[in-house]
Amino acid sequence: MVIQRIQSLYLLLASILMIVFAFMPVIELRSDAGVFFIGALPLGEISAVSYVLLCLDVLISVLSVIVIFMYKNLKQQIKVTNVLLLLVVALLVTIGVMMVTQHGHAVAIMQWPIAFPFVSMVLVMMASKGMKHDKKLLSDSERIR
Repeated sequence: MVIQRIQSLYLLLASILMIVFAFMPVIELRSDAGVFFIGALPLGEISAVSYVLLCLDVLISVLSVIVIFMYKNLKQQIKVTNVLLLLVVALLVTIGVMMVTQHGHAVAIMQWPIAFPFVSMVLVMMASKGMKHDKKLLSDSERIR
């Protein structure tokens, strides 16, 4: 199989980043009781927010791969990519809510994997732009005929 469209690579990279993101701690909470990590698959106790992160992360990863194979229906591919972009934004909002609602008097420290959803969002936006470019090329070629 040869990848002929650059947006397929963008979506594949976004999916890989989100899979790696699932196994990394996102926020470190330091308090008198100890150090706790929050992420999609945290070590120790799993909270409701971790379930939301995990569900969004798996959904984004799987949907990114599914969109790659929807190349025969460009309109639907663009729609699903826009939904994918909204899911990444929802993941970022969830992480933001986690930062604001700190547990007790704990100090929240963001870890470096927090950048993965941002990079994934940029990759999905670049894929969407590539799909819209393909759609424009197809409509221009239809007009010439």
